[in-house]
Amino acid sequence: MIEKKINIGLLGLGTVGSSVVKILSEKKAEYKNSYGFEFNIKKILVKRINAKKKVSVSQSLLTTNPDSILNDPEIDTIIEVIGGLSPAKDIILKAIKNKKNVITGNKYLLTLYGDKIIKEARKNNCYLGVRAAITGSYQILSQIYYGGSVKSVIGVFNGTCNFILTEMEKSNKDFFEILEQAKQLGYAENDPSMDIDAIDTAHKVIIISRLLFGLNIKLKDFYVEGIRNIDIQDIQFSKELGYRIKLLGIMKRESNNIDIRVHPSLVPINKSLALLKGAENGIQIDDELRGPGGLYAEGAGGDPTASAIITDLMGIASGSPIPWPKQVSKLLIKRIKSISCKYYIRFNAINKPGVLAHISSILGKLNININKVIQKGEKLDTVVPVIIITGEAEEKNVQKAIKLIDKLKVTKGKTKIIRIEENVF
Repeated sequence: MIEKKINIGLLGLGTVGSSVVKILSEKKAEYKNSYGFEFNIKKILVKRINAKKKVSVSQSLLTTNPDSILNDPEIDTIIEVIGGLSPAKDIILKAIKNKKNVITGNKYLLTLYGDKIIKEARKNNCYLGVRAAITGSYQILSQIYYGGSVKSVIGVFNGTCNFILTEMEKSNKDFFEILEQAKQLGYAENDPSMDIDAIDTAHKVIIISRLLFGLNIKLKDFYVEGIRNIDIQDIQFSKELGYRIKLLGIMKRESNNIDIRVHPSLVPINKSLALLKGAENGIQIDDELRGPGGLYAEGAGGDPTASAIITDLMGIASGSPIPWPKQVSKLLIKRIKSISCKYYIRFNAINKPGVLAHISSILGKLNININKVIQKGEKLDTVVPVIIITGEAEEKNVQKAIKLIDKLKVTKGKTKIIRIEENVF
């Protein structure tokens, strides 16, 4: 017996759209028999009717005119997987005004116009599903439903970057060599800047911050650093010191302050986030009721994204809306200069007596303690890498120290710093 029938207008039939069609077709009987739900794709928007398709569909379902979907009164739910801002933005807003539920995986659109879209969805009492925009961590929504006030979220949100970093360690090859490998395997786009410059991760952090804290923030509001400058040396030295480098999205609530940032971090090698391999994503949540917990999943690809979309469809059919909280108190985003953590510092210096003491003096004057030191190379008067692990220090003091160290005649090149995140499990 069918308890709920959802008529769908699917916008896009690329990798993700094809996976949605395949899953709904293969599991149609299961959804009907187990849940009483029928998901019926009534129309599919494509660029060209006669273009080669990744999945077999009836020609009668295809259209190149979005209005044939938006103005169809029988279609109650739109799934948008065409990406980009135009025409996706106008289509989504028109669909909501026409009282249609919307499911989208469009991170870029949500980061720029999420607040407007959410307001329209509230106003028209429409479901807005965004699980596909945070694919590898969409299970976080159950924590919002059933958990308490969230204290922190730390995660690996980008499969491309995780693949590159793990393969660099595994193969001992440099960043750009592994990047080309990632492109060949389909993990990275021809223009990989959205991934390796951490923009994709930052977009997911913006969406999750909106879901958790009611924050309406933009990319310019917090610190973002990608993995483009991670050297194979850093991978090797980090491992020797008991760490792995991961690109982390960090969100921590401290009273009315929110520490939000995205950057490479050293993570203790025995922790769960450090064990993520390939395109895997992982997210760790600490809330007042449940305490710490972790969620791990594949972060990219047609099937994982389609699975997130199907979960939103189940939410529509079962009447379980996504909670979009309103900010009840003024929350201030901490600037990167005001954070405190431990640091990995690598500089190249001439190997002669007194150099390390001089550098240690600079760090000491700025209240930066040294926990560990590694020096590579023993031949005097040659340039050797020196790696320091600091104690807890203020970012502003570390940045001041680096400027002073880089001006020394005995140091060569630019000093590298990577923050250390030990508050993981």
